[in-house]
Amino acid sequence: MRASAPASSANLGPGFDALALALELRCEVSVEASSEWEISDDPDGFIEGAARRISTQPLRVAVTSAIPIGKGLGSSAALLASLEASVRRHEGVEVDLDELFKSVTAAEGHSDNAAAAVYGGLVLARAGGVHPLEIHPSLSVVVAVPREALSTREARRALPDTVPFEVAARTAGRSIRLVEGLRTGDQTLLGSIGLDELHEPSRISLRPIIGTLLEVAIRAGAPFASISGSGPSVIAVVETSSAPSVREALAAEECLVLSPAIAADGVR
Repeated sequence: MRASAPASSANLGPGFDALALALELRCEVSVEASSEWEISDDPDGFIEGAARRISTQPLRVAVTSAIPIGKGLGSSAALLASLEASVRRHEGVEVDLDELFKSVTAAEGHSDNAAAAVYGGLVLARAGGVHPLEIHPSLSVVVAVPREALSTREARRALPDTVPFEVAARTAGRSIRLVEGLRTGDQTLLGSIGLDELHEPSRISLRPIIGTLLEVAIRAGAPFASISGSGPSVIAVVETSSAPSVREALAAEECLVLSPAIAADGVR
């Protein structure tokens, strides 16, 4: 049995730990019965450990993924979602997306990535539940993936314990403008958001290439750009007609440049 789940770009600047966008870069997992555990390409045992938590019977597990690993694109959430969905289908159990979301969140620790991987689209995922949001069809994304990696743990450790009240207030305003700008496709509104003050400066200090890529994307015509997840990848939201110039500018920075479609579907 097979299942796949998309990559995701979480945070989106001021939407820290709340917003995520599913991207059409997929992780596909296939499972079949086996007399012993057989896992393809699993040097650290992560896949086998996750599979053993889901299935009590040995399985042969094969994973094919187009998602860069350790780059802030939700590779682990996509793997966990597609793995559990494929195991459930193998067992003849209907996949309940709400239950799958809870399971992936518990295993992965990030509800925003989990929600985008399971449900697809643009989502808000916080304590109040998961809420799908609209994104205007005129918008596309360009993703720049640097050669260096940045672990979520390292990026999280760099965050300050507190932020000034003024920063929190400005971030709230930015997040509202972001959601409305994505809904309407309003380039002026998206361009008014500016760079995040809440978490991105700390992460840029760890990997200065992030700041360079953000600046390059904005100069090339992207009205909005942010770190993808905990980084070091950067995602630029652009009007589709502007995407080629943004791609060209980012490619000059010697990084991998991707132009994935927005994934309307999550697990499938």
